[in-house]
Amino acid sequence: MARIALDFGTGNTVLARFNETLGCSETVEIPGITRPERYRLEPAGPEQTVHVVPSLIHYSDTETLIGDQVSARGLSEHPDTMRWMKRGIAAGSARRKKTAQGHVGPAQAGEDFLRTLFSYASNIVSLPNDEFTCTAPVEAFENFEDWLRRVCETIGIRRLRLLDEPTACVLGYQGAVRRDEHFVVFDFGCGTLDVAAVRIDLGATAERKAVVLGRAGCDLGGMNVDLWLAADFCERHAIADTDRRRLEAVILRQAEAAKITLSDPAEDSAAITLLDDAGRRPRAMRTTYMRECDACVRGRADNDGGTAEGCLGCILLRNDFVKQARDTLDRALENAAAHSGLRRTDVQRLLVTGGTSLIPRVRALLHDSFDGRVELQSPFDAVARGACRGIVVPILQHDYSIESYSRDRREYEFHPLFALGLEYPTPPDKPKKLWLRGSTEGQTRIGLKIFEVSRMKRRRLEIGLVDEAGALRADSQVATDLAYVCLNPDNPTFVVADPPVNLERDAKRFLAAFSIDGQRRLLASVVDNLSGQTLLRDHPVVRL
Repeated sequence: MARIALDFGTGNTVLARFNETLGCSETVEIPGITRPERYRLEPAGPEQTVHVVPSLIHYSDTETLIGDQVSARGLSEHPDTMRWMKRGIAAGSARRKKTAQGHVGPAQAGEDFLRTLFSYASNIVSLPNDEFTCTAPVEAFENFEDWLRRVCETIGIRRLRLLDEPTACVLGYQGAVRRDEHFVVFDFGCGTLDVAAVRIDLGATAERKAVVLGRAGCDLGGMNVDLWLAADFCERHAIADTDRRRLEAVILRQAEAAKITLSDPAEDSAAITLLDDAGRRPRAMRTTYMRECDACVRGRADNDGGTAEGCLGCILLRNDFVKQARDTLDRALENAAAHSGLRRTDVQRLLVTGGTSLIPRVRALLHDSFDGRVELQSPFDAVARGACRGIVVPILQHDYSIESYSRDRREYEFHPLFALGLEYPTPPDKPKKLWLRGSTEGQTRIGLKIFEVSRMKRRRLEIGLVDEAGALRADSQVATDLAYVCLNPDNPTFVVADPPVNLERDAKRFLAAFSIDGQRRLLASVVDNLSGQTLLRDHPVVRL
């Protein structure tokens, strides 16, 4: 039985296994599916290589292609190709895309991608026998984890555990694990920025245990940089909207390549070159982008240079790239301070992962914030390598609350039920108790709306990938800018009131006690003090 890890990413997916002989994790190479990702950490440093699977799936009339099969055939931007699936799944997007094999949404495309990937890896891994660890972002709602569990089960994986990406990153860094040390994990990938403050507690057992003390996330990643570069190029060359839509795939591909080149500390410039020969007069366009210029170094975005020259640093400055990254880092530390009293000076090391973290401006920000404590070793595979090694206690990944009306403030608010970081199952002798009250006279059924509340602020994306009106989102009357999901919109009332509710009499009639079992189900026990009867005992209300 081997230990296998899967890091399903927005831009790239990494499959890793633990080499028992060498005592370390290694990425898996699948000829034709994986591609070698080469990068450099220092200008004079050696070029390093890891094997990644581009998170792409192409549906043709006769076959389904994934990974480097899509890239090698030049189909990355084809209308029948799906990309950025993870971001759509995590956001609950219901948007479907027309392909040669019918309309496909992010969840179905992601499932097809993983099913096909493991079929190609069948001579390397054993689905029914190997032990698999899949990673998930800290700010992904539990619907992503549930999707991942369901897919793994349907494709035949029998031994599965989920691990949050920051914990996996800590375990992926050689020598990073020490008793009761505190880390900040800065995960800046293609689709999102996730920051988590983590404490490693080895405890009395040999199993490594990680506790997330504070976290924050932002819908910001390398794909945003690609879009900004592409928009800047189109603006400089005055490309009309109709032509832009026709050329967008080619421009985006070149923008991504330019970003990768400018993330190499040995390179100072990269060019985007485009030949538009669709009209009567072919048009050649070229802009050379510098990594940074004197203006952006001084904090001012300069747009000079015409069509010939541009500056990545100025583009990032105009789009508040560094500010958003700094704010996310600060929010994670503030949450950790509020949750556990963690101070910035208590952090031993800041561990960096994700390809977007190689952008020079990001590296400068981190070194300014944690001078001498930043460690960047394996930006593309630290999470997958660590997932092969780590065993953690199950903890809640978000806050869980109920919608409650405050008569003093005369407004609705989220009343805490269970907080993120709580280990489950919860002690049976220490349930969370509260009174259930009716809202109208003569009510025969009462209950609560259970909300999963993220500490990530809601943010409208500038691209059409995420469906803001996804079915998983449910409205709340709480005035908040935090992201939330109602977990029981179809069954908010689960207690029968017999006799019906009398508002004056029944203020303290129904006493509910809530707990969480090992399957992450919210259990409710309800006593009717009017009749003296126990109406519910460990009734599963919803899966958290």
